[in-house]
Amino acid sequence: MLKHYLKSEKIKYLFWGVVTTLVYFVVRFISMGLLHQAMLPVLIAQIVTVLFAFVVNKFFVFSTDQNRHILVQLWRFIAGRLFVAGIDFLLTYIMIERYSGVFIHLLRLDTINFQLFPFGLSWVHRWIYDSISLNSVIAVFLIQIIAIVANYFISKFMIFD
Repeated sequence: MLKHYLKSEKIKYLFWGVVTTLVYFVVRFISMGLLHQAMLPVLIAQIVTVLFAFVVNKFFVFSTDQNRHILVQLWRFIAGRLFVAGIDFLLTYIMIERYSGVFIHLLRLDTINFQLFPFGLSWVHRWIYDSISLNSVIAVFLIQIIAIVANYFISKFMIFD
């Protein structure tokens, strides 16, 4: 029974979704660190992640009889991911670029002492050193949760059905 459950489509999607999300985070945070801005890292992370996600979804997650040609699936996959990337860009703009002060105030991030644990740890402080950087990290995680859910439904019902 456990073996059957572990082979279910939702568990495979969840596993590969976590791996894809890790790829996204690594690419996005490295890009943010190197480029010192918010929007271009979204584009870079989306391109890398879309290609990775197509391969794992096509060959490891959705194992139904897929009658569509691989190029049709790739095109639909890219279109679906572009839609979700648009949501990513929009929410990044709203939560980080345009209205970060509102979110910082609402979440009371401006009251945090970034010299205390865990922010005082050098590897944490490299990424989260003030309320603006913490807001960015929180926003990226929230946006990814939305993206994972949207991508599942798009992949399941529009691409690999």
